[in-house]
Amino acid sequence: MVNKEFLIDRILQRLCKDDLYEGIRGDLQELRAFEIEKMGLKRANRKYQWRALGFLRHTFFKRIDQLKLNIAMWHNFFTITLRNLRKHKAYSFINIIGLAIGMAAGFMILQYVHYETSYDQVFENKENIYRVQTNRFNNGELTTQWAAGCAGVGLHMKEDFPEVEDFVVMHQSAAMISRDKNYFQPKFAYYADESFFNIFSIPVLKGNRETALNKVFTVALSESMAKKLFGDEDPMGKNVKLNDSDNFMVTAIFQDFPEKSHMKFDVLYSFETYVHYQGEEARTAWQWDGFLNYVVLRDGTDPKVLEAKFPDWILQREGEDMAQYNAAMEFVLQPLTQIHLISDYRSEIKPTGDKTATYFLLIIGMFVLVIAWINYINLTTARSINRAKEVGIRKVMGSLKSQLVHQFLFESSFINLIALALAFIFVLTAFPYFNDFIGRASSYTWPDVNWFWLGLGILFLGGIILSGFYPAAVLANFKPVTVLKGKFSGSSKGNLMRKGLVVFQFLASIILITGTYIVYKQLQYLQNQDLGFTTEQTLVIETPSFSRDSVRQVRESVFKNALVGESFVSGVTNSTEVPGRNPNWNAGGLRLLSQTEAESNQYRVIGMDKNFIDFYDLEVVAGRKFDDSYGNEPNSLLLNEAAVNLVGLNSAEEALDKDFYFWGDTFKIVGVLKNYRQESPKAEYDPLVFRYFSSPNGLYSVGINSQNVRASVDQIEAHWRTAFGDKPMEYFFLDDFYNEQYKGELKFGSIFSLFSALAILVACLGLFGLASYMTNLRTKEVGVRKVLGASFTRLLLLLTGDFLKLVGIAILISIPISYYLMNNWLDNFANRIFLSPLLFIIPAVVLIIIAIGTVGYHTFYTANLNPAKTLKDE
Repeated sequence: MVNKEFLIDRILQRLCKDDLYEGIRGDLQELRAFEIEKMGLKRANRKYQWRALGFLRHTFFKRIDQLKLNIAMWHNFFTITLRNLRKHKAYSFINIIGLAIGMAAGFMILQYVHYETSYDQVFENKENIYRVQTNRFNNGELTTQWAAGCAGVGLHMKEDFPEVEDFVVMHQSAAMISRDKNYFQPKFAYYADESFFNIFSIPVLKGNRETALNKVFTVALSESMAKKLFGDEDPMGKNVKLNDSDNFMVTAIFQDFPEKSHMKFDVLYSFETYVHYQGEEARTAWQWDGFLNYVVLRDGTDPKVLEAKFPDWILQREGEDMAQYNAAMEFVLQPLTQIHLISDYRSEIKPTGDKTATYFLLIIGMFVLVIAWINYINLTTARSINRAKEVGIRKVMGSLKSQLVHQFLFESSFINLIALALAFIFVLTAFPYFNDFIGRASSYTWPDVNWFWLGLGILFLGGIILSGFYPAAVLANFKPVTVLKGKFSGSSKGNLMRKGLVVFQFLASIILITGTYIVYKQLQYLQNQDLGFTTEQTLVIETPSFSRDSVRQVRESVFKNALVGESFVSGVTNSTEVPGRNPNWNAGGLRLLSQTEAESNQYRVIGMDKNFIDFYDLEVVAGRKFDDSYGNEPNSLLLNEAAVNLVGLNSAEEALDKDFYFWGDTFKIVGVLKNYRQESPKAEYDPLVFRYFSSPNGLYSVGINSQNVRASVDQIEAHWRTAFGDKPMEYFFLDDFYNEQYKGELKFGSIFSLFSALAILVACLGLFGLASYMTNLRTKEVGVRKVLGASFTRLLLLLTGDFLKLVGIAILISIPISYYLMNNWLDNFANRIFLSPLLFIIPAVVLIIIAIGTVGYHTFYTANLNPAKTLKDE
């Protein structure tokens, strides 16, 4: 208590002359001890610190010449650092460029990971908002995982659980919206409950967020959609038409949703309108699918505890109905801010991210940074022999170990700061191209959160210190007597440490090469496997939204007949879905008529006309395809092989002529189609049921056999305008659309390959420099061996042997690590490649070639030197 040290004591010790400080502090402490007894501890402490401040006067400061000495010392460090950089240009270049590339690549990946992990941060109360995700089971087996779910789930959760404060329900609309003759078929149009703007705090620019969606036939538009429909005119209170039929009054204009959100909405119709169209059951039914439900939990609610209550609640509400069909469901609460990375289910609003891929890239980023710092450590410690005499002389002249550590830390920090500045130049230059490369909005620039920059600063500062401290400690520990006698040759511990770091570099490189190769082979496998149908030059047109009446049928007939009459059209078909799209018609309770309700299952249903099978070249493995000549096709069904297995039959032939129960009606199974990839090669085959319609509503598929595709599309658009007037023709090419399913994997593969290549480049730079230095050290040894008759091949093996041993160790260590990491990644695919030994042998051979190529130049050059030149000084 009496001798307590204050901050002012440390300041005095730092600034006062050494011979005065102890006397000053002793006197102050004696006086403080006396005053504690007299006036109490707190008052005595305050008087002590006030008196101490009085001694901070110029006469007590350390001598100026001592301060000048410190400044001169740091100036000397700076001069020596610059001199070493100029003297060893090649090594300096390798160090600085390697560090700069590593830092730039590391920053880009960290920034990308930050982008992917910071979705939906703009919403207030985001910590309490959850989406209700639905899993469905048949016969105890998980059949589908939906982002959407039942219509009444959110409403009933609020009624039955006090933990639920509020909810919003949404349902997608495929309707066409228009203003005068200005037609649009927005992709992101939904019916939304009136609580939408209370839960999602997107700015409402015009209108009342509380009442915008509480009435029938009202609509809220995004800022960009309002601009498309109304131009510069104020939309508030004006009407838009839905499917050229009902008028909707614009009651709100909201700001466009940010890019960094798993949601996107252009048009929001009031959910009251949907209930008006479909009846009150649309608000409460559990049998209606395709509804997005979000709930707001009260503060302090544990979502896992709430989830644990759901099974009993589901049984209480729907258990009897589900038991009839041997079905079950479960609800999962997904945190709003995690949906982008953890969710990739059916009915997502827009494509989501990939958590596994994101963290794979984070590992690569760390590899690149660590490899760059290892390069610096290896080159600096390897060249320590050259600086041993400098250290010895400095120690003889009186330099302390701490001063030597400061010198080499200064040199390390200076080189790292140059590299950091160069890295930022690289990043600023590459940033727009990187955004294009990964398909991100070009408007995105830099993370704007303090913790990201603080974390990034700590990471780089820690790396700079760690990469500088070890070489500094090695150099500062040299013994001057040994060094100045010329007996110093480096420690065995130092050599072991350097070899360990080289092994790590090779290990990181082989893991990245193996990973890149396996990613490439998996993507190649997905893109080249047999899909079971044709996609080439197939134009898919979305049918316009009309009420189903005779006028519509006449228009569709006019359009279809016009297409069939064109010479460049090879075929036309109508269907509710095309290959590559997720069928929205999800029907439960289907079974053979001979089966009980408990044996029923859930199937995906596609409506098609008679031309669909021939158009897409689907294979009929049993029975026949649809044919109007049989006269009763509306009461006929086709199944695929997966549906035959699900229904419990042993073969396709066994399914023929069986009666099939479908929502109260009986259909005859007339044929079985071979499985094809309806959704994606990444997924298992879905059990599909095909129903016949003479002109199903949904999509036209048009085969084009002309080389001039653009002219053909223009002609098709002319026929469209003749049949449907000013309504826009929404279309896409099936091959491009189908390949979009690989977009996430292709992006991941591209980024993985790019940064793996950068990591390997940085590793090669370091190894090149290290090989150069190590072969230079052995120049005289090579000369002696040549004089004694060593062959060129033997010398090459001598100089490359150490590196090849390290490569071999790295390869052996890498195999189980690579297998574990890549097997985990491949488990995300229902259809995946087998991890054969060849997938690990080829990358190993590539690494050996890279290693030999990296060190080969120096070894070849040194082995070819004339021994007369290398030994002339001896």
